[in-house]
Amino acid sequence: MVASTLFTVFGLGALCWIMFNLAVYALPFAVGLISGLYFHDAGQGVFLSIVAGLFIGGFVAALGEFAFARIRFAPLKFAIGLAYAVPAGIAGFHAAKGFAEFGGASGLTITLLSWLGALVVGGTAWARVSGWAEAMSDAHAQRSFDEP
Repeated sequence: MVASTLFTVFGLGALCWIMFNLAVYALPFAVGLISGLYFHDAGQGVFLSIVAGLFIGGFVAALGEFAFARIRFAPLKFAIGLAYAVPAGIAGFHAAKGFAEFGGASGLTITLLSWLGALVVGGTAWARVSGWAEAMSDAHAQRSFDEP
């Protein structure tokens, strides 16, 4: 009984972690998926379609981070951040809504949890594209070396 409860909690936690990471990378995932399906429709075969989809999705993710780091014009930087954060927020909204409905929550609770999921996932996507996560970890590592 205890083992099944622990496995259930672990499984739900792993599922939430996977859904969160997939939602954060919603734009690169969607572009990679669409390009892979396009390659398959064009008759390129399953293997090449998968490789092309993975490559193009990874390229879009890296391009966003590179462009966000190099561009200094604030409105363009804001637009790039929104291009990554909005699809992630939409994916986070629907993932949180699904989990809340699965849990049997009421209508208002489902709505509030869905919007909270959208804000958290969209904000995390913005932070990952902008490189805040690496900058904060670098600052924390520097601080730990400076302290005696």
